[in-house]
Amino acid sequence: MYLVIVPIFLSLWIFVYSLLSITFYKEKVIDKLKYFEEDYELKAKLEGHKKNKGSLLKNISQAIPFIKLNLKSSRKLEIELIRADMPITVEELLVIKYISSTTIATMTYLISRNIIFTLLLYFLVWNIPKFIISKRKKDRLKEFDGQLTEGIMIISNALKAGYSFLQSVAAVAEETKDPFSKEFKKLFKEMSLGIPEEDALRNMLLRMASGDLKLIINAILIQKDIGGNLSEILDNIGETIRERQKIQDELKTLTAQGRLSGIIVMLIPIVLALTIYLFNKEYILLLFNTSLGLVMISVSIFNQFLGLIMIKKTINIDM
Repeated sequence: MYLVIVPIFLSLWIFVYSLLSITFYKEKVIDKLKYFEEDYELKAKLEGHKKNKGSLLKNISQAIPFIKLNLKSSRKLEIELIRADMPITVEELLVIKYISSTTIATMTYLISRNIIFTLLLYFLVWNIPKFIISKRKKDRLKEFDGQLTEGIMIISNALKAGYSFLQSVAAVAEETKDPFSKEFKKLFKEMSLGIPEEDALRNMLLRMASGDLKLIINAILIQKDIGGNLSEILDNIGETIRERQKIQDELKTLTAQGRLSGIIVMLIPIVLALTIYLFNKEYILLLFNTSLGLVMISVSIFNQFLGLIMIKKTINIDM
């Protein structure tokens, strides 16, 4: 019972604190001077809606002093959010995970009164954002790699036309689409603000962990140290990347049958168990009501994951 009462109390405390902070917030006198600025109305139209939208979540995240990570874990999670292009902070993500998992788990316990099932559901809901972030990061990286050869060609042609590298970055940022355009706009902004070219390129590689992009950045940095024709170097790298992507597409086609076989092998026991449960419930429940049945289920789950890992190792080819 205490496991249910404590999370409910904490959730209500967070919610009430946020409402009170918003209701009784008093603006400082010095802040009222902003109303007399000439461009205040324009700024309010452009930024007001965005700030109001995130104010509640931000206040809640600031009201929880005990939701903190160590510096290493917090930095790692922050990098994952940047790579997934999700405009929330680490604290706001933890608030979302805490409130959603606590609310759903509490409702589940009140309905089912099963503490084991409730804890499993809490763990599942807590880790759902992790899978969402991973999926968005992979999709964004795949889309970025698909635009890479086009972007290299634009930079190379701009250099051949007499542009500097900074002007070439500005050109490719304007002529491409997101996410490629967004990342190169950040690169152009950092270089324009005086950040060294090497640091700006490494920051972009940190935001977008692409193997092909790493190859390009290393070539640019080497060319900067020893000299050479950068446009010709980029043309050669672009041709190499196109050939690599072509080979990767062929490998995906050749290993599609293996991936499908792995999915089918994983689903067969689950579908078979559900079918037996529908036709003969007492027969299948022996696996869950007896110690021998639980041992058999544990061994089968272990073998399933072992087979999945072996199939994945077989069809994944490093290049």
